[in-house]
Amino acid sequence: MVTDKRDPIHAQLVDARRNQILDAATEVFAEKGFHHATIKDIARHAGIADGTIYIYFKNKPDLLLGILNRVNESERRGSDLAKSLEGEIDVRQFMKVYVRHRLSVMDDNLRGFQAVLPDILANTELRERFLREVIEPSFQVAEPIFEQWVAAGAVRPMNAALALRLVSSTFFGMLVLRMMGDATLENAWADLPEVVTNFLFDGLEKKEPSR
Repeated sequence: MVTDKRDPIHAQLVDARRNQILDAATEVFAEKGFHHATIKDIARHAGIADGTIYIYFKNKPDLLLGILNRVNESERRGSDLAKSLEGEIDVRQFMKVYVRHRLSVMDDNLRGFQAVLPDILANTELRERFLREVIEPSFQVAEPIFEQWVAAGAVRPMNAALALRLVSSTFFGMLVLRMMGDATLENAWADLPEVVTNFLFDGLEKKEPSR
């Protein structure tokens, strides 16, 4: 990745160019499939020279992982979750806002995820890189935050690693169902932040009213 932390303007230009390339790669992968798409196809779609892509991405697998990192919001995940620790902790309200944001991002990037998911699942190398470079770092960032919620009494004690994977699989499952055209999920997408938050915090148990 090309970046220069000393020059914010340069960093913005780099981000803009990377997003331009990732947008083009998403469209080309969706149209031709990962294996049939070429760097030349992506460069032509982006309106840039072939060599320009190699300044920002080494190869097609790096482009695919770049698309997934963008959907995952990997670079901002830590700072987003850390906001839950600012001031008095209200994890339930934070989670509702966070779920709404993540579902919005997933909805906006549905085509990109749909374009690369089949290759991720079918290709062992890509699948291992996705787990190692995107999924596991997200868990590593989130787990200490979860443990601080427990320490503050904001959530009950539990296995943080397993709890995070349960939450992650909930999002992943909803995304796959949405991609498959589940009408119920698509029509209720705007209602999901409330439903998901209530499910995570209350579960299925019917609680008797306190006396």
